[in-house]
Amino acid sequence: MTKKVPKIWKFFSKKFQYIVIISLGYNCGFRPSPLQKDPISGPQIPAFDSIPNSGEYFSEIKKIPTGFYIRQVYLNHSNKKEMLISQLTVSGSKNWEETRFEGKLNLDESGKFFRFRPKLCRMFTSKNPGDRWTLTRAYECDHFEFLIWKSGPEDIRLTPGPEGEEEGILLKKSKSSSISQISAIILKTDPSITSIWGIRLSRVRKGAKAILEKQDGRKTELNSLKTVETTGEIKTEKSNQAQPGDMILYTNPGEARPLAL
Repeated sequence: MTKKVPKIWKFFSKKFQYIVIISLGYNCGFRPSPLQKDPISGPQIPAFDSIPNSGEYFSEIKKIPTGFYIRQVYLNHSNKKEMLISQLTVSGSKNWEETRFEGKLNLDESGKFFRFRPKLCRMFTSKNPGDRWTLTRAYECDHFEFLIWKSGPEDIRLTPGPEGEEEGILLKKSKSSSISQISAIILKTDPSITSIWGIRLSRVRKGAKAILEKQDGRKTELNSLKTVETTGEIKTEKSNQAQPGDMILYTNPGEARPLAL
């Protein structure tokens, strides 16, 4: 004998089926592709003094089990509207590896921050600091987008981070640097040689003056040994007590031109 189902239960049963189908469609089949998303929304920042100054900005040195990594942003909106993000990774397995995101800056329509979509990404490697880089890979990367805004007197915020960090990363520039100087950061110190890194070190001329700027603002003149592309060496002296994270500022003889790669 077949049991009759009340009409009211049939009504709710059909409604439930529709809800399940719509829910599955939304979560599995109808959600837009990430490549079809609109540009990421802008940050909630003050309306005043929010555009970062041109210059060279560095992140903290982050340790990893086999070494460390660090990021740098070169920002020039005074004339060329260009930008470069570079990430250096030093490890026992990969030696020295540098990834560069290169392209042009665009001021957001709000006028409060920059948008950066790199046109080209390149990866380089070398065995030791001071060696010339070897290009290992180049690829188009204009599907990436980064937002950049001023978050302090010498700070900028980059969102997302180069590794996809949703909260972004904080980068700082030297407190006393000017657009006519070339900045680098101390990576590690040995008894006699200090290794440094900076996007524009290839522009250091013979006879350039090198100043150590410690994180507390103290400055000392140093002897530069050599610079090769984006790496360099400084003669270590016990008196200056240089530490990783301290800055090196180069001033070329007679150099007073604006910031440029």
